[in-house]
Amino acid sequence: MKRLGSLILSVGLGLAAAASAVAAPPAPDYASPSAWAARPGHEDTAGDAPAGVTSHSRDDVDVFFIHPTTDLRPIIDNAPYDASGRAETALRDGVLRFQASVFNDCCRIYAPLYRQATLKAITTNSPDAYATADLAYRDVEAAFRQFLAQTGDRPFILAAHSQGSIHALRLLQQRIIGTPLQKRLVVAYIPGVALPLDIEKQGLPVCRSAAQTGCVASWNTVAMDRDDRRRRDDAVIWWDGHYQPVAGRPLACVNPLTWTLGGRADGSRNPGSVHGDGRDAPIPAPVQPFDATSCETGLLGASIKPENRRQFSDVLTMLGIYHDFDYGLFYMAIRQNAALRIAAFRSSR
Repeated sequence: MKRLGSLILSVGLGLAAAASAVAAPPAPDYASPSAWAARPGHEDTAGDAPAGVTSHSRDDVDVFFIHPTTDLRPIIDNAPYDASGRAETALRDGVLRFQASVFNDCCRIYAPLYRQATLKAITTNSPDAYATADLAYRDVEAAFRQFLAQTGDRPFILAAHSQGSIHALRLLQQRIIGTPLQKRLVVAYIPGVALPLDIEKQGLPVCRSAAQTGCVASWNTVAMDRDDRRRRDDAVIWWDGHYQPVAGRPLACVNPLTWTLGGRADGSRNPGSVHGDGRDAPIPAPVQPFDATSCETGLLGASIKPENRRQFSDVLTMLGIYHDFDYGLFYMAIRQNAALRIAAFRSSR
């Protein structure tokens, strides 16, 4: 019966993929600069920095950054990689400025455009939704091949968020773990995905210290004592060779204020969080919004001070979910940690 169920799922995925391929938007050509949201030598918002934060523009390491969902349409579909309008604005003014830019002090940033799955597609557990994720991943993998061709044998950081982290998790399993590339991986930052602790059984350690290299760090930020059951039960991941819900598997939660697996940290350990101040406005100086953070049941609880809650608020935060701020709340912590891990990587070599 189990084999029959797997066969039915495989056939369903194949049919859905075939149907999706007929209507799929044109594929990007990653040899062309137009297929990249950010790349070295190109002026883009990934080069922005918060007020008072200097960027030394070192290029010790390359970052392959996979952006999250910016196409919020309530249909199961793939977006054109070069979409304009709200999706493109969200990528340029939100994602590149407040996520990818965290690496502009240490690294050269490569962020591919890709035919992302829509929000409904990437949050739905069905064969047709999985087919949209598969199409998006194929673009990401093609971009990664071009990234490797351009960067030679340099060390690299894999970074992503949300849908991007779903693709990064698959990329780790299919292209990096157990290959020579794993020796060049400084660290993988993939917040916003349900990361099973069992990734370690596949050969990739979860980060347990701030200077550890060759490991993966992930967290899902919620209000303190909030239980996001969808994240723990229904979130889509690539696992055991196919897309499926995480289904209650124990999750890895690395606390970005300590860089340990699990545990609690006082908010005073936060070197600074970054928030927006309106479209096209300069990025404000980092603030200190935490009372504390704590990893519980695979989720990262954050106690935000009342005076800072408006700076870190959107539709999801009304439900106690800080998913959209997984980078912004820990912006300076990630920025400093990337430099520390790079130094450790260089020392070990």
